[in-house]
Amino acid sequence: MLKDHPTLRDCQEFHRWLDLEKGFSSDLPLNMMLLMEEVGEVAKEVRRFDHAQNDLGLEDKLVTARDHLEEELADCLAYIVKLANYTDIDLEQAYLKKMHYNVHRVWND
Repeated sequence: MLKDHPTLRDCQEFHRWLDLEKGFSSDLPLNMMLLMEEVGEVAKEVRRFDHAQNDLGLEDKLVTARDHLEEELADCLAYIVKLANYTDIDLEQAYLKKMHYNVHRVWND
């Protein structure tokens, strides 16, 4: 099971266990397609959240929209972790390496 404050490595380890436990497919194209489906759901929930923010006085609507967005973002993270696992990438190390690059990168306007 996952710790209360997992690292990306912990998440990768959890998904290795979960894939075995549930018999999930490690097919890369299939999992990429499933990630893209989840990204589409995030887009839908971002739109719903944005509309809810503009509806003054409807706090329940905003909370519901945030809850749905939270779930879809978690699904996306799960598929990204799984894709890293299936390609033997240490996602935590990859993230740190990329962010180190970004800190020193010159961004074009």
